[in-house]
Amino acid sequence: MQTNSKQNKKSIIFRLIKDIFAFYPVMFPITIIGIIFNAIISSIPAVFMQKVIALVEQNWQNGDWNVVGDKILKLVAVLVVFYVLSLTSGIIYNQLMAVITQGTLKKFRVKMFNRMQTLPIKYVDTHNHGDIMSHYTNDIDTLRQMISQSFPQLLISMITVATVFGIMVYYCIWLTLVVILGVVVMYFVTKKVGGGSARYFIKHQKALGRLEGFVEEMMIGQKVIKVFCHEDETKADFDKINEALFNDARAANQYANILGPILNNIGNILYVFVAITGGVLLITNAPNFSISGLAMGISIVVPFLNMTKQFVGNINQVSHQINAVVMGIAGAQRIYDLLDEEPEQDNGYV
Repeated sequence: MQTNSKQNKKSIIFRLIKDIFAFYPVMFPITIIGIIFNAIISSIPAVFMQKVIALVEQNWQNGDWNVVGDKILKLVAVLVVFYVLSLTSGIIYNQLMAVITQGTLKKFRVKMFNRMQTLPIKYVDTHNHGDIMSHYTNDIDTLRQMISQSFPQLLISMITVATVFGIMVYYCIWLTLVVILGVVVMYFVTKKVGGGSARYFIKHQKALGRLEGFVEEMMIGQKVIKVFCHEDETKADFDKINEALFNDARAANQYANILGPILNNIGNILYVFVAITGGVLLITNAPNFSISGLAMGISIVVPFLNMTKQFVGNINQVSHQINAVVMGIAGAQRIYDLLDEEPEQDNGYV
């Protein structure tokens, strides 16, 4: 393990994506396009809501609802078409993602097995057999959820956040600044809590490999343990390794489980601040500073509240996927550690 120990999380993720692309050079890009399309469509309803509320706001005094009704029906029809396209895109990319996920796991198992055939005996002698086996079970399994769920959800959330942010800036920069302040607070909380979670999830994955290696070797050497009356020492060693695994898993999940509720409450507080700011702007007849040039009104504030919830909700989705991503990175790092081992040099001697 030379260059592998120096790999950081970003390089591991990029390497994993590069490998997936190499495995599926056509299917993977199609899946990415479907995910991006689905994410953009999910951000559009806020625009339609603004247009509908603006129509109602303009015509509620004269009571000319026939013209308004026809326009609203046209907007709804267009929105339905977008939703049908989004649903179709979702079905396609989810089916493709299932094939890519299971195929990638299969190909990684093959790559690891082929690499192991080239490694020197020293590698097998210096690593527990159970720890080596955990590369094919636990480490590979951590990639399953990260590839099939976390990657698509993270991409959807990032695209949605970027799209919604663009719509926010287009309609009202004052309210957008309030949302940005809330996001800054979320960022520092996620960095603090998520960093602790990541550190312990990596330790958890390594401790799990050590435990499997220990149990596998003790089961194979059970007769030797019995012959030499080594039961008590074996129990003590097992308790020590098991306790280390428990402590790492407990700490990792403690950090992970408190992150979601904290971000949810910050999001609720941010929603209230946006509502209060919008109300103050309406009451004081403050000029609207925006790209759209629209005047400040209910048709701006109400959709903005929904966009705030959508914006914060997608950031929360990212935080919920942190556990799977960190565990996946830890598993991928161990897999690449094996794949990066130097093969035995064949100099023609037996």
